[in-house]
Amino acid sequence: MLKRYFLRLTAFVCLLSLSFIVSCGDPEGTKSPTIVDTEPTEPLEPLEPIVIPEELYDTSDLTYDISDAEVQELMALELPDNWIHDATYFHAQLVQQFGNIPAVHIVAEHHRKRLLAPGGFTTTLDEAINYAKARYVLWPNESTLKSLEGYLKDKLMQETDDPELFANIYREKLVHQFGYRAEVDIVVKGETKGMFGGFKLPDDADEYLAYHEALTVLFPNASVLNDLERAKEEVRKAKAKG
Repeated sequence: MLKRYFLRLTAFVCLLSLSFIVSCGDPEGTKSPTIVDTEPTEPLEPLEPIVIPEELYDTSDLTYDISDAEVQELMALELPDNWIHDATYFHAQLVQQFGNIPAVHIVAEHHRKRLLAPGGFTTTLDEAINYAKARYVLWPNESTLKSLEGYLKDKLMQETDDPELFANIYREKLVHQFGYRAEVDIVVKGETKGMFGGFKLPDDADEYLAYHEALTVLFPNASVLNDLERAKEEVRKAKAKG
């Protein structure tokens, strides 16, 4: 149950817009879907700097399987005015602009999926990282770098066995999404405890309930409210057992 909220932050349901700014170079221009940039106010504690290992930025491992014949066809296509709304023409434009490199085909495949599922589609974390790397290869700017770093932090948070690193990354994400507020620190503490050892009832009852109550403030939906009621019942039973 505790992992469910963490997975909400690291699952990648790509609800992506079909509007593009071609003249800016990067027609995608998307950001990590769970992070909303807000200007923090009334800081509780400063955010800890998060250092991403240099090797995670490596783009040399990007691959894509496409035949020479397919590439030649794309190179030969004449592009109509509305090429950006057609997956094949979009692919052809990228090949003609950047050449036959894996980043081109990864971005083109992502765009094809967007056109097929305008309401959004699901991708794995590794796929999202490869897409973010491909975008940064084609359009190396602050926006694409920020997007890539967001996904790399997700990877660190999923794979680390260091509770402090997990907490620092998770807190940064929640602060960006909700601003500096007390509930953020309560949820981060609860998620970290849930991922590294878990709550022990009834000893951790107050902390356990505070965590669930904070979740209802940040994520006010029926599922979270039901989980709060379940948590109260768990605490009641644990205390009854002594």
